[in-house]
Amino acid sequence: MLFTFLFSWGWVMRKLFFLCIVLNLVACTATTKTNVRNEAEAERFDPASMARIRLITGDQMIKGGYVSGFSCEKFFNEATENRPAEEVGWKPAREDSTGIPPFRASDKQNNVIGMPESKATKVINESKFYYDEYAVPANRPLIVRFTMGGPGSVYCSPKPVVFTPQAGKDYELQYEYLRIQNNQPGCILAVRRLNTIGAAVLETPIAPQYCSEDGQGGYKTLDPFQGREHLRMPEASIIP
Repeated sequence: MLFTFLFSWGWVMRKLFFLCIVLNLVACTATTKTNVRNEAEAERFDPASMARIRLITGDQMIKGGYVSGFSCEKFFNEATENRPAEEVGWKPAREDSTGIPPFRASDKQNNVIGMPESKATKVINESKFYYDEYAVPANRPLIVRFTMGGPGSVYCSPKPVVFTPQAGKDYELQYEYLRIQNNQPGCILAVRRLNTIGAAVLETPIAPQYCSEDGQGGYKTLDPFQGREHLRMPEASIIP
């Protein structure tokens, strides 16, 4: 009787172990995504007064968001001092559907409004990433912030960037790792302008300003590469 129970229990445990391996392999593999047109957002876009942005997030770890019309100081030091960021216009890069990642419907789609393809989007199905496109006001500062991490994991969150989109232009933003002085790891939020020339798309990296902590609980705007401190694994820590 005991032998039969132990044999049965061992069989169940082996099956569960095999199932866990399969689920982990599925979670770590790339996912084919479908482009879903966001009609409401596409209708908002007026090339005379707006720009379009593409935010590449995903991997269950990289999230982001944006807000228009604020400098670093106005947004971080004043507007959100006593109010949630969402109340002053902050918008997440993606609204995830219900379910368990990476099996949610939102994990298998890109939300698009007509921006041209880029090198990153052409290989998106070979990765665990996805992207969302939005129309934003032109000629007003735009703050974009990405974070990377999960429960109990070491993470690197690049400094928020701030730049002024031009009317009718397209911009792509993506989290990137890099090596800096003494081969130390770091991360940045890369910004590229996408220019359509005939059938080709020219990707031009731009160097935005960024929002840096001032050491007194607030933020200040710094020029690109000023002090290079934003390349030094900022905010690296353990998420509880």
